[in-house]
Amino acid sequence: MTFASFLINLYSHVPRLNFQFHWTKDIFNFDWSSEYFQALALVACLGAAVSLLLLVTIIIVWICQACRKNETTGKTRRLVRRLSTVLFIISVLCFFMLGICLFANEHVNRGVTISIDSVTNTKKSYQISMTQISLFQEAALNATVNLKTLEDTVHLESKKTKNATIVQQIDQILTNITDEIDIIAKNGKLFQAKHDDDIGTLENIRKFLSLYESERWAFLVLFLSITMCIMFAGVVSFCKQSKQGAVVFSSVGFFIFVVTWLLISVSLPLTIALTDFCRDGDQVTRKNLGNMYETVQFYNTCVPVTTHDNLPLPIASHVALLNNIPASKSQLDRLMEVAFNSSAAITNSSSAVGNDITKLLKLAGGVSSSSSCYVFHDNVVNFYYGICNQSVAGMNIYMMSIFTLGLLLFVLLIVVSKTWKLFSRLPHEYVEVDEDDPFFPRGLNDANIPVDIYGTHVMNPRTRDRTEPSTNTTSGTADEATAPLWSQNLTSSLVNNSMSRQPFMSDHQYNNYEDRYNM
Repeated sequence: MTFASFLINLYSHVPRLNFQFHWTKDIFNFDWSSEYFQALALVACLGAAVSLLLLVTIIIVWICQACRKNETTGKTRRLVRRLSTVLFIISVLCFFMLGICLFANEHVNRGVTISIDSVTNTKKSYQISMTQISLFQEAALNATVNLKTLEDTVHLESKKTKNATIVQQIDQILTNITDEIDIIAKNGKLFQAKHDDDIGTLENIRKFLSLYESERWAFLVLFLSITMCIMFAGVVSFCKQSKQGAVVFSSVGFFIFVVTWLLISVSLPLTIALTDFCRDGDQVTRKNLGNMYETVQFYNTCVPVTTHDNLPLPIASHVALLNNIPASKSQLDRLMEVAFNSSAAITNSSSAVGNDITKLLKLAGGVSSSSSCYVFHDNVVNFYYGICNQSVAGMNIYMMSIFTLGLLLFVLLIVVSKTWKLFSRLPHEYVEVDEDDPFFPRGLNDANIPVDIYGTHVMNPRTRDRTEPSTNTTSGTADEATAPLWSQNLTSSLVNNSMSRQPFMSDHQYNNYEDRYNM
């Protein structure tokens, strides 16, 4: 037992209840008014109810968290670290489930692609087979015309011969050959009319599968990719412990959660329908394939061999009518040679009929080779293999992974609401330097900062009141004394040549003020 067959048997135990909650006996059926469709609708409603319950729970928790008083006394670094670690672990599990969903999506796509390719190959082979049958039927019609001409010629030549017994045998053999070829022509026409829509049916199946699979695959890849990007942004905000990032992730994750559970509500009934099709899909297959159903069932169960006699019953009976004609034609030629002594008219008409019969035999070989079991068997088997093996396994893996993802998103959205009060808002990237900058404390006394870094204070009168030693960064101050310039000894030449300084207005009359007024 394969994994797919195990899943098909497992899903057969899922109850199928109609709107009256009674167990329905209706098997796989896509009719909108059928009880089977009601059962699928109830399964979808069950998934929607569970998602609505979880959604209401998230909203209630969020409202309670938003109305909760912001208490900073319990806001410890250890609690924040633990919370960010829990969120990181849940996010990693979500990434793991998203990866499994992508794998399952590709698995389903591969299975449906195998089925689409098998339908395409079956259509091409069927077209070749129908063309051979059409040529076979046209050759039979042409043979009936030449047989009619041979009968008329035999009737004319029989009046010249006296061997009535041989003429009667010739007429009987001609009648048998004509009837058999006429049956071949009529059956070929009926077979073409009966299976004229088969090519269109195969094309409709191919278009439906291609359209459905392309839209399904593209939507899931797009949704899962967007979810991965959002989860990555959430992980970054959790690692940075950013309050703003956690709030934005909560709002976007809410919509991701809703879409995920909508997918769960739709995917579950589709998975059940797929397993039911693989188990009890004969009724729907017969309805959609029509006259081609028996042919498809034959090619699905036949054993392919290299011989050309393993054909569907309608085609086999159609070709079998030609089996006795070559022997009858040989006997007819011998009798006509004896009866009519190689008459030119008889010879020409018989030669035309012989050419038609030879052409019929060649075309019968073409019909047998183009309609044999080994031509269609692999394509039909691959169709069921792609749908009922690869796609069933992929859909179930996808169903389990996206269900687990929905539960993890529920837990993640509940836990992330705790970060609204615990995480802090991150500062801006560029902060204006204020008076309390630890790397440049502007409040300190500027006098403690030396100004003679490059020796520019030399001969500068502004530095006469300063007593800081030189940094000795220039050659002019490297070996000089540290005393101010005015306290250093001057040379004798400067002293001798300098003038003595007299008091201001020393010779003025008001300079003896005290002598004049002191009594």
